[in-house]
Amino acid sequence: MRAPAAATLLACACLSALAGIATGCRHDSPELASLPVHIDKPLGADLQLAGLRITTRPDRRSWIVTVYSKVLNARNPRPPLWVHAYPQDAGPYFIVDPVGTFRPASVGGVVQDEFLLTKAGAFNVYIGVTGADGALGPAVGLGWVGVGDPDTPEYHVAYRFLQEADDKRAAAMLEQTQHVYPTARLP
Repeated sequence: MRAPAAATLLACACLSALAGIATGCRHDSPELASLPVHIDKPLGADLQLAGLRITTRPDRRSWIVTVYSKVLNARNPRPPLWVHAYPQDAGPYFIVDPVGTFRPASVGGVVQDEFLLTKAGAFNVYIGVTGADGALGPAVGLGWVGVGDPDTPEYHVAYRFLQEADDKRAAAMLEQTQHVYPTARLP
């Protein structure tokens, strides 16, 4: 690894750790400490939300929302999770489909559950546990997320909205965009 790249990586890791300390979050692993969005909320009786990360898929028109949770009670099989996204314009919510299965893990382990987001924009996202009877359990807010191609108007509308709604989430959106589109002209 070149020296400037190593220095940048170290600086990002330090900033992530400081952000976790500043918000009162405690992360037991470097994986959780490096997440751009930290969330510390219970998700049902078996999981404790730790955070999320959004990555752009190769088509650059869809995104993977990865939700990280610590396992409090191990279950095999794990009940499925559901995710709903509400657009910034207060339109009807839509379902964000899971990618793959919900793999079990030991108590204290971290699970990563992926969901496919196929629309650009800013969304208020909720997650919950599906009951054994198929009923959707209580919703837990993941907060605002923003995604898009920086060469489109949708991206800039979503970014400006997030700047007003949740500046930390706007910063996470900008950081993700800079990673995926290093030469893009950004706000």
